[in-house]
Amino acid sequence: VLGHYGTPEMFYKYSPALMSAEPAELVEILMRQPNLTPNKLIPALMRYQYDAATSGSNQAIRYLRFCIHKQNCRDPVVYNYYLTLLVRETTSEDESELMSFLTTYGTDMLYDPDYALRMCKRFSRIQSCIHLYSLLKLYEDAVDLALKQGDIELAQIHAERPDDDKLCKRLWLKIAQHVINAKKPASEVMELVRRSNRLGIEDILPFFPDFTRVDDFKDDICVALEDYEAQIQDLRGEMDEATRTAESMQRDMASLKNRFAILNVEETCQACTQPLWLRQFYVFPCQHSFHADCLTRRVVGTCNRVQRRRIHELQSQSVEIAKQRRQLRLTPLVAGKTKAGAGGVKENDEQLEQQLRKVRQQLDTLVAGECVLCGEAMIKSIAEPFIDLEEAAAASTEDEWTI
Repeated sequence: VLGHYGTPEMFYKYSPALMSAEPAELVEILMRQPNLTPNKLIPALMRYQYDAATSGSNQAIRYLRFCIHKQNCRDPVVYNYYLTLLVRETTSEDESELMSFLTTYGTDMLYDPDYALRMCKRFSRIQSCIHLYSLLKLYEDAVDLALKQGDIELAQIHAERPDDDKLCKRLWLKIAQHVINAKKPASEVMELVRRSNRLGIEDILPFFPDFTRVDDFKDDICVALEDYEAQIQDLRGEMDEATRTAESMQRDMASLKNRFAILNVEETCQACTQPLWLRQFYVFPCQHSFHADCLTRRVVGTCNRVQRRRIHELQSQSVEIAKQRRQLRLTPLVAGKTKAGAGGVKENDEQLEQQLRKVRQQLDTLVAGECVLCGEAMIKSIAEPFIDLEEAAAASTEDEWTI
């Protein structure tokens, strides 16, 4: 009657009693009811007492397996209770069904991995514990538990899972140390080293006893020494190349002090087209030449706010230092002033000259670091319009295009 005329509320109400009395028949009916919410049937499933000797298959596991695999239920409560039943019914010798469930649904975290780990530890489901440790990124705990159980192959599998190379190497070293402490043959240890692709003979030698015969891995030691010799040769070559590069750069820097340019007497400034010899000027390796003030105006117009402020500060400092030197030189000597006093004036003048030289060097670096017609400033000016829009709007069309 319940199978033909029952409503979901009736199933939720009477299922606990029916699950205790007729579990197999009730599960058959429940599996034919698509409108039921599985988590509301959890209390009924918890009333079910399974006896493997007399009951055959576990009906609670059967129904929850149906909900998960056939109905695609995504409720974490259902997954956690199904996990609980699997942990209880699984034996330590055969954890295949539990491992299949943990592996299939662990990536989407449809069950609580922390709860699953506590349950597996409580019922001593070792393989499942190792898998859950790895799922929670507790790789060292996974490897330690696998080694404790003597499962070297499983420990190697989980040692390769971390993304951190240093952690992987540390885990492989732990496995190698365990193998060595277990008095395994040296050939087996060397096979482990080759399989890891992370360890070398030099990494595992400290784990061997002091009086160990090296005949079994003498060839590996020779290969490692040859590799080290090749690495040393490569490093020596790189050092020689770096030394030659540094010497070449020093020669180039020394030659810059003697660099000069030959200018025509009729050479003009690229900015104002006035004769170059009228004022202080700069000449670049590209043969472009500018008056100092013309170049400064061009640079100030293209640089950012911080560089513009720094250029103005250096110009003000240069003018102030030049003024101080002029006043110091024009100050007449007071009658009876000693030579020591004159020496002090000369010393102050030299200090001011050093300050002025330093300021001008900084100003030259900012202003004349590169040619404004060949350097980065010209490349950035590609995005700028040929005609200033404000000036074009102010001027009439007739005057703008008059030849």
